[in-house]
Amino acid sequence: MIEFKNEFVTVELVNNATAILLTWKGFIPSAKYREALDKALVAAKKHKIHNWISDISSMKVLAPKDQEWAGSEWVVRAVSSGCYKKQAVIMSADIFGQASANNLLTTVQNQQIQIHNFTTLEEAKKWLA
Repeated sequence: MIEFKNEFVTVELVNNATAILLTWKGFIPSAKYREALDKALVAAKKHKIHNWISDISSMKVLAPKDQEWAGSEWVVRAVSSGCYKKQAVIMSADIFGQASANNLLTTVQNQQIQIHNFTTLEEAKKWLA
């Protein structure tokens, strides 16, 4: 079930509504990135979900200011809400997208979140099941 969608991201419930999937694409403007993460957190709270999948296989580089915001503000809010405990990531084929993701994932790991990288959505769903 789709909870939110814009031209850069789709936020939907998967795995029988036990996980939230964010499918990112392209270069994401700051306001759109932050809006999507905030909408996803609202959906996670509403449906009592704590498993997340980020499909960044089609995402390009993420602005350093957004990496910083996500790591220092959004992740803290998500963790304290109890709705962010496991994160599966389908990595970007773009080297700059990979670098952006790795920077952010380092911050997330410091918040005691279980994180694992995958190459397919099916593998990620199975890990979270």
